[in-house]
Amino acid sequence: MKIKKFMTPEMYVERVEGSEEWYLGVAFEEDVCDLFDAEMMEKEGKEFPGNCPYFFHYPDGAVYHPFPKKKHVYYENPVWDKDRFGILAVDFSLRKILIYTYIPGAKPEILQSLDLDEVEDCYNLKLEMTPWILGRQTHNEYEAIWPVKRKFPIGDNESMICRDGNVLFLSRWVEDPVYHEYVVTIDMETGEELCVEKGNLYLMPDGSLWNI
Repeated sequence: MKIKKFMTPEMYVERVEGSEEWYLGVAFEEDVCDLFDAEMMEKEGKEFPGNCPYFFHYPDGAVYHPFPKKKHVYYENPVWDKDRFGILAVDFSLRKILIYTYIPGAKPEILQSLDLDEVEDCYNLKLEMTPWILGRQTHNEYEAIWPVKRKFPIGDNESMICRDGNVLFLSRWVEDPVYHEYVVTIDMETGEELCVEKGNLYLMPDGSLWNI
């Protein structure tokens, strides 16, 4: 069996959802933590040492590292949308939320810059697609922050999956008494629940969604 060795930092690598050719890993200088943990670290007067994403292309094995590690800057896991990545970054020293788009091999571009004060905190702050939407989820609410500002009530047993135009897709799980999962669609304009179907959504490489 042929083994290809990569001279990169130690990290966990997985295939990017919606792509047949891209794999992603995020390297941390110290222990792996999420965005909210990094924010709490900074609020406690500690210095988040930084992290950075690595993009691996199959089958040639090309590695892209467009975001150098920087103190106080956290990069969330990039999200693939058709032909490029969207990357959420938070710079705690500048108190800025930055949304990048990145086509591997090209220079990352800043799509949007927001003040960190525009969100209560970074708990569950994520970039979703398509098109891009920045939001955060609490126990009973999904808050859209950019490009629109709206709040939608959701249950403790629901979580955001993705956006498709003006429709939000949520996952809902119940035990009655057997565990089941459902796909819930919500109209972004009205907050109205449009449909509930049993299953799970999977993003395919051609951009389609499969409910299985």
